[in-house]
Amino acid sequence: MQKEQFYNLLANPGLLNIETLAGLKTIVDEFPYFQAALVLYLKNLKETDNPDFEHVLKKTAIRVSDRKKLYEFLNSKPTIENANPALGNTEAPFPELQLEEEQNKPGNSLIDRFLMSDSTAIKRRTENQGEVENSIENEIVKKSDAENDEIITETLATIYFQQKKYDKALEAFSKLSLKYPEKSVYFATRIKEIDKIKNV
Repeated sequence: MQKEQFYNLLANPGLLNIETLAGLKTIVDEFPYFQAALVLYLKNLKETDNPDFEHVLKKTAIRVSDRKKLYEFLNSKPTIENANPALGNTEAPFPELQLEEEQNKPGNSLIDRFLMSDSTAIKRRTENQGEVENSIENEIVKKSDAENDEIITETLATIYFQQKKYDKALEAFSKLSLKYPEKSVYFATRIKEIDKIKNV
């Protein structure tokens, strides 16, 4: 099947018949992920009441991104228009299925579009901005490092003691003895124990 003939069939699905079925089958077999050809082949199977339609429909439905548009395309009434690629009338009923040549045109790839875009949108960070960001980050780290009296627990104080951070452990047990006066005797003995180890 020639390229022009394929374009014409894509623009005018009403031209699909038993003779076009073999050409579309060849394209689909050679290029199984060419969605435009696959959808057109499926439409051709439906128009000719081919028994393979249900089998091919199951395979095609998985590969097509929008099943609603596939359904609409398959159930639309075919019309025949004068669609000559030389005249510029090649708009397909399935617009998101671009042909391979259209996909390979310069300017269609992501890199080409990036290179054509305005590169001034990318700004370098100045030294002053870096210093401001560093100072903000340091403040955040200091705030996160600061202990909140609400989160001090006996387990945290014990961990400080096991890590040999005796000053933090003393401070934590002191706060706990004020927070829980019913256990103040227990916390006082722990404070004395830490003082002895600390002074040794």
